[in-house]
Amino acid sequence: MNRRTAYGLALVLFAALVLLKFSPQTGFTSLLRFGETWNDRRHSSLHTLPLAVVPASNGYDGQFYAQIALDPSLRDPELAQVIDTPAYRARRILLPALAALLGLGNPWWTAQAYALLNVLAWLLFARLLHRHIGGDDWIAYARWIGCVFSMGVLESVRQSLVDLPALLLLLLAVEAQSRTRFGPATWWLTLGNLTKETSLLSALALQGDFSADKLPWRRILTSLGVCTLPLAAWALYVRHRFPAATDVNSLGNFTWPLLGLLDHLKICVTAIFSGNLDGRYSMGLLSAVGFLIQILMLWRAPLPRSAWWRIGAVYSLLFVFLSPWIWLGYWAACRALLPMTVAFNLLLPAQRHFWPLWVLGNLTLLHAVWRFL
Repeated sequence: MNRRTAYGLALVLFAALVLLKFSPQTGFTSLLRFGETWNDRRHSSLHTLPLAVVPASNGYDGQFYAQIALDPSLRDPELAQVIDTPAYRARRILLPALAALLGLGNPWWTAQAYALLNVLAWLLFARLLHRHIGGDDWIAYARWIGCVFSMGVLESVRQSLVDLPALLLLLLAVEAQSRTRFGPATWWLTLGNLTKETSLLSALALQGDFSADKLPWRRILTSLGVCTLPLAAWALYVRHRFPAATDVNSLGNFTWPLLGLLDHLKICVTAIFSGNLDGRYSMGLLSAVGFLIQILMLWRAPLPRSAWWRIGAVYSLLFVFLSPWIWLGYWAACRALLPMTVAFNLLLPAQRHFWPLWVLGNLTLLHAVWRFL
């Protein structure tokens, strides 16, 4: 098999996974993961629409972002009642706002648009990443596959989340900065922060090349200020719109160093030894191995002048502080650490041990495809 055919087969596989989620009655709304237990608390404009609903389930986060898209100005009083954590979800406004524009005020088309934004993001990310990697050998193909079919990427598409679009914007920022186009880089980072607030870590890493002999502090501080202030202003507006809404503090996603990981390992090992080989536990254990391999390879030979190394290094520190809540489904940890996984795949040395290390660092790849089915 030649490599062009291999890339083509990967695209066909992704298209097949997405088309499996389509229904003539419900369209692509199965990607939104509406939960049956939220039926009575769904936005009134959706009550008569033929939505795909997960039986006896709370669904997942995409259902809430899709409802924000019905009024991204947040003035609709229903939003405070139909979203689980209004202030937390509404801070991530870019995708709902874009879906609202594409939906032209029609709730059905808005829901379809939001469901497909991650599909579009995958296609753009796959194309841009292929160009970013360069090369035309099997190692370049493996780097690409390790990113575009990673658990974090496919889970973002499968459940219409914000992680992949934020990663796409980060890749665009890295590309722009590599060509010394600092204005466009700042623009992409600004949009990334409005997509997912933890993109601030990427912005800090991208700007912070402290290995340089002389840092352009004025440009760095200006860029960080420009890409951070819109998020801060929007967060204040969100707090104004939902002053009394029940909310969770995003800091609850973090805990003391390694406590979340140790709790995760204990749960996985206990379940496996009791005979429960469900993917949540068996693959959850392997995911921890994969992350440790990624971190080991990133720190084994630091490359502080590399933008992707700095990004991976920052997220490797985030790994240490992830709470048991994030590890509850290890795929959430894969989404939180997605930039680190990309950095690992892009920077893994093309030496004798490339292939075994690539396998160990991407142990959850096949499970990601399986969960999409």
